[in-house]
Amino acid sequence: MASVTTEERENIPEPVTHLSVNEDRYPPKPVIEYNKQGSQLPRFFISLALFALVFYFFAGTEWQAIAWLIVIIFIHELGHYLAMKIFKYKDLTIFFIPLLGAVAGGSKEKISQKEKAVVLLAGPLPGIIIGMLIFFIANDQNNYFLLRLSYAFVLLNVLNLLPIYPLDGGQLLKTLFLNSREVVSFIFVVVSIIFAAWFAISRQQWFLLIIPYFLVVRMYRQLMVGKIRKHLDAASINYYKNYSELTDEEYWKIRDEVAASNPMVAEVVRPGDYVFTVQESKMIDYIKSVLKTRPVTDLSLAGKLLISAIWIISFILPFLLMYTTWSPFW
Repeated sequence: MASVTTEERENIPEPVTHLSVNEDRYPPKPVIEYNKQGSQLPRFFISLALFALVFYFFAGTEWQAIAWLIVIIFIHELGHYLAMKIFKYKDLTIFFIPLLGAVAGGSKEKISQKEKAVVLLAGPLPGIIIGMLIFFIANDQNNYFLLRLSYAFVLLNVLNLLPIYPLDGGQLLKTLFLNSREVVSFIFVVVSIIFAAWFAISRQQWFLLIIPYFLVVRMYRQLMVGKIRKHLDAASINYYKNYSELTDEEYWKIRDEVAASNPMVAEVVRPGDYVFTVQESKMIDYIKSVLKTRPVTDLSLAGKLLISAIWIISFILPFLLMYTTWSPFW
């Protein structure tokens, strides 16, 4: 979470509260402070408890099934988490979302295609491998419980590889082939919204409509960000950089444009008011979404094809092995 330190508040020039955009002097931009890992534990356990309670009371799922579902989801997100840790992401966290699953999050200013692809595959691949190992053990021991558990491991992780945003497969497709093609990427998200809404309605799983809802909100925000970037282009303000590379002047000028373009932000921040507010951490997050760091394209065509092959094999191979392996349960 971004925040403003006490020292920075004390260093803001006094008694100045308004500075013209044309002034040479700007207050220092706020410094991003990353959460300590220990502070994430209460959030993790609270989200896990809510996830279990919602499934038990509203979905009518038995505790044993809930426990195994939590294990499967946690292993999936732990794969993402560990991959991000290896690539030195900051502010790492895992939290559960009732009825939907869980999310592993982190932040890093410059992320290459290779890093992003590895992080995305690190979630479903361990679960698929574990599911396959359990399947062969169940097949050897004629154990029906282990067979069902293997199906759960494989299906939940394989479905996550579908090329639909925001699933891992959809994000992987966007990372490899659509990241620099904004129009195509926009169409891809629209198609994902339509599919997610159709799936939820056709299966009468109304709670799943929250997925297309969040995608619509995300798409609207991206359109708003595109509008802000056009205004910044007109004002010759460079936003092709990381937050740490922003000068103090650029921070406050981009902040002005965000406040002028977004009515909700304008309720808290007025353009030309160069003082920190209680909502400054949210303003930093918004400004970071406006910044457009050039992607580190470190994957050749051969690299993209290799990752795509791993993706496709991970999707198809489990079903082929399960189908062709003899089992008394078929």
